[in-house]
Amino acid sequence: MSAEQKLHDLALELPPPPKAAGNYVAGVQVGNLLFLSGCGPQRADGSYVVGKAGADLSVEQAYAAARVAGLAMLARIRLLTGSLDRVARVVKVLGMVNAAPDFREQPKVINGFSDLMVEVFGEAGRGARAAVGMAALTGQMAVEIEMVIELKEAPTMTENTDAQIRHIYEQWHETIVARDIDGLMALYAEDAVFESPLVLATVKDMTRGVLNGKAAIRSFFEAGFRNPKGGLGRWYRTGTFFANGWQLVWEYPRETPQGDQVDLVEVIDIAGGLIAHHRVYWGWVGVKALADANKPVP
Repeated sequence: MSAEQKLHDLALELPPPPKAAGNYVAGVQVGNLLFLSGCGPQRADGSYVVGKAGADLSVEQAYAAARVAGLAMLARIRLLTGSLDRVARVVKVLGMVNAAPDFREQPKVINGFSDLMVEVFGEAGRGARAAVGMAALTGQMAVEIEMVIELKEAPTMTENTDAQIRHIYEQWHETIVARDIDGLMALYAEDAVFESPLVLATVKDMTRGVLNGKAAIRSFFEAGFRNPKGGLGRWYRTGTFFANGWQLVWEYPRETPQGDQVDLVEVIDIAGGLIAHHRVYWGWVGVKALADANKPVP
């Protein structure tokens, strides 16, 4: 099972990736290794878990803080790599615990981070590790954790055959119109990425319009297929598309013989005959429809 699908199955929502707080970058890639800057226990609202383990926080509370730091680290990894499925394994973790002088349970605290990595990545999430106590950490946050991960080779956008490209062009449209979820999902790679403003408008508690992994994409389309037809799209297109061997682009134009429709541009990266990255750009009719759909009811 892919890491993105596991995250989805565990119902884990990642916070916004933490921003650099000084003169450094979030991560540096050297070869297939990604060295990640330290992450604190930053919650989704931007606040931090603060306090000293053994004084202000129990072992259990500090463990929970390390897990929060782990979610922030996963968000950072996704930001830098595009998908958690790019992770081959966790190589090394350094966990720093804001601890009282006589506190001795630093390894139990950092288990909060390590346990999360194993939940998401399986045995590949169990790497080398050090857990140390600190007299203080920035802003008195409870923990700070840095790590090194190994990345899988990025998918190569080799040229696809004309038949593969035309298959995506024809079958995506046909399965959408027929609301054939299995046929549609057969077109996507397991670690595919899907981007659309409709994600923000329809998926509860989403903070970004990006879905990672086939499982999350499937849930999104299943929810859409369950809704009655709202007349937002006539699914009219001219039959013209553009392709360069690895990228496919076509338009659902605003003007149709039956009147205006939601205007969309589909941009699809294809690898090995499957959709690797799908981006949907909306025109003004589509944006207006989204805005109208999300207006509060008086």
